[in-house]
Amino acid sequence: MGQYLNSAFNNFIHDMQMHFSLGLPEVEHWEGVRPLLRRLISDDEFRNVSRSWERKKGREYILHHDPEYDFFVGALVREPKHVAMAHDHGPTWTIYGVLDGDEVTQIFERLDDGSQPGYAELKLKVRSEAPMGTVDIVPPHIPHAENGNSPRSVAITVRTTKPGSYDQIMFDLETGKTGISRGLELVPLEI
Repeated sequence: MGQYLNSAFNNFIHDMQMHFSLGLPEVEHWEGVRPLLRRLISDDEFRNVSRSWERKKGREYILHHDPEYDFFVGALVREPKHVAMAHDHGPTWTIYGVLDGDEVTQIFERLDDGSQPGYAELKLKVRSEAPMGTVDIVPPHIPHAENGNSPRSVAITVRTTKPGSYDQIMFDLETGKTGISRGLELVPLEI
C-alpha cells in the first residue's frame, strides 16, 4: 500500500515516479504524463472522492509534491461558471486534466515582442471545450485560461514544480496590462 488512501492516486504517483526516472527529452517527457493523468481522471472512485472537496476561488489543493523529482500534483475545484484571467505558468509545464464537470480552455498567442514592461497584446488562438476526461498540456510561458462550463468542475494539475516558487504573468485582455503573480493559495488536502 502507498502513502495515500485512494489506490488510483497511489498508482498514479508510482507511475509518475517511474516515468520521471526515465530522463526523457522535455517534450517527450511531458507528452508521456498525459496518459498517466488520463488514467487517474477516469477512475470513478477518485472522482467520487473529489465531490467532497470544497470549492473556493483562488485556491489550489496540494495533493502531492514529490520529494525526489519535484513534480507537483494539485486540484482546482471551480465555482459555478468560473472565469479565469488569462495567465501563464512561467517556466513550468502544466498538464491539466478535467476530473469532473466541464470546462473551456483558451490558448492565446502573444503578438507583441514583450519589450514593453507591463504590457502584452494577445490574440485568441484556440478555444476548445474540455469536458470530463480531457487532458491538456500547457508548455512554459503560454498564455491561457481555463473557465468553468458547468455548475462545478474539478481539475487535476501536474506541474514541473510547486506553484509559488516562480513568477506567472497575468494578462488583462481588455487593457493589455500585465502583472506578476506567484499563483493561487495552496492548501494541503488528504487523499
